[in-house]
Amino acid sequence: MPAAFNATCFRVGSHISCNLAFSDPDVIDEPSGIVCDGTELLASLSRSVVGTRLYDAHGDLLQRHFRESLDGTFTNPDTGLVALWTQHNTVIHNLSTPGDDTTGIEHVSCLGTRVWLPGGGTIVSDTGTMITNTAGDALRLSGHHPFFDYFALGDASALASVCTALT
Repeated sequence: MPAAFNATCFRVGSHISCNLAFSDPDVIDEPSGIVCDGTELLASLSRSVVGTRLYDAHGDLLQRHFRESLDGTFTNPDTGLVALWTQHNTVIHNLSTPGDDTTGIEHVSCLGTRVWLPGGGTIVSDTGTMITNTAGDALRLSGHHPFFDYFALGDASALASVCTALT
């Protein structure tokens, strides 16, 4: 586990449990993948994580359980218009192969993402739960997930409200 995770580990029976907390370096004006009228919006964000990792007696990872909080902006570089956004997720990732974090099922329950204008007024929200395999395939969705629809399903209309607000 990276030292930057600030982990504190202890034994729980034959398992090892590690609590962690960290923040990623800020992202400033990076391409977001959201394209509006031929212009890609820029994203800035800050991300922090608190959570727990559970390991077996051999030190192989069994489960990641964490809450991540992200805050940022989407900016249209052509118009200079900005929308604020926030995202809060609780993720439980049960590995199907101990020690291999590319396996298993992830359960994400969340506010997901809320995007709004600086003066107020929600533009779009993404809420509910998602259960996916580690390849990113949705096994079950509940709620409203326009960001999944846009990025995973290619539905450009899913984020049309964001484009309208920033053009």
